[in-house]
Amino acid sequence: MKHYTCAVDMLGCTDQLDEAYELSKEFQAEGEDVLLLWSTLLAASRTHRRLDIVAEAEQRLAVFDQDMAGAYVSMSNAYESAGEWNNEVKVWLEMRRKGIRKDPGCSWVEIKDMVYVFYVGEVAQCARGAEVVELLRELEMRMEERGYVGRNVEMVADETEKGMEDMMGIHSERLALGFGLVSVPKWMTIRVMKNLRMCKDCHKRFKMISNIVGRDFVVRDLNRFHHFKAGIRRQDK
Repeated sequence: MKHYTCAVDMLGCTDQLDEAYELSKEFQAEGEDVLLLWSTLLAASRTHRRLDIVAEAEQRLAVFDQDMAGAYVSMSNAYESAGEWNNEVKVWLEMRRKGIRKDPGCSWVEIKDMVYVFYVGEVAQCARGAEVVELLRELEMRMEERGYVGRNVEMVADETEKGMEDMMGIHSERLALGFGLVSVPKWMTIRVMKNLRMCKDCHKRFKMISNIVGRDFVVRDLNRFHHFKAGIRRQDK
């Protein structure tokens, strides 16, 4: 089994997704072996945006429920990277239906030896929450005036509006940035740390906000450093 998984991983890393897919179908795995093999293929398919294989992996892995948090997140990220917001939301709704949870996304900033932590969607509990929300709304309007178009997610028939707002809540790095903007002196760079990968939409927002307010931001996420300077973004591993 390990040899098959390694072979699938190597083929995926070299963008030979069709070969990796055929190899995965050939092997008659059961139980946790299925989880390991198809999760490996899923990760590679997400990287190379092969949504056809992502969909197949979703079907193969759907029976694992609680053990599937990582695979579901990979599927969600694949749809997010391809701009397929509706499919991304459907994945999260399926996770909610099955009671599957991922590690909560959080971001933090350090100011005067104090660490302030922010969680996705938890606006009421965040430091200086009212000021942060007011500022983020103002920046949202200014971004829209400059042509910004964010996620356009259609409502899913069986999901309430309140539930959708919870699902697509304000990402933790945006809350941290808002807090930094109202707390950090204007001449200082705002530095945000995040425990997960920074999403594509937040990249766009940070880049535009940096240009609007004329300030520098540095975000360290799970994978790399992201530098935003007057609307220009640079990445360092």
